[in-house]
Amino acid sequence: MDYLPVFLRLHGESVVVVGGGQVALRKAAWLRKAGAHVTVVAPRLHPELEQQAGRGELTHIAAGFSPAQLADAVAVVAATDDRTANAAVSAAARERRVPVNVVDDAELSTFIFPAIIDRSPIVVAVSSAGHSPVLARRVREQIEALLPTRLGALARFMGARRKAVQGALAPRARRAFWERIASGPVATQVLVGDEARADRALAR
Repeated sequence: MDYLPVFLRLHGESVVVVGGGQVALRKAAWLRKAGAHVTVVAPRLHPELEQQAGRGELTHIAAGFSPAQLADAVAVVAATDDRTANAAVSAAARERRVPVNVVDDAELSTFIFPAIIDRSPIVVAVSSAGHSPVLARRVREQIEALLPTRLGALARFMGARRKAVQGALAPRARRAFWERIASGPVATQVLVGDEARADRALAR
């Protein structure tokens, strides 16, 4: 494998995005969705980023990149259209051992953004290791078409009842029980939005 698939816990952590255009807007959106405190470094911002900064949803540093801006960062994304500038961000991040993604430039990156299917808390990530982003997106679309829209609701339903099941069943019985739940009428009821009925079925 060119990359080890991992999921980073970024909630409450500082992540720097260098660049203020459309690509930076997309990356900042994913980072904010993961709960990161995003700082965007760019002389000018995309109008939507500017609005988000005005609402206090992210921090804007209206300047060019400086390595000192990475002082508290746990990750950095370089999203400018200038490869020299991106290379400088990459070098500064590597020197500080901060994971860095340079958009569309795997050579300068130590991590990459996969194509993401978000059924939170179920998240599926697809990557071609930078070889073919178009193919990765195509695979994502095929998988996404197979997954129910309310799959995340089912995961939350099951997670909320794990302790009760642990108290009711011996360890060896739990896996088979959850397999029946995940593929049976309880799951069907949750997926159609009737959690009350699903609760009664699970209790039985």
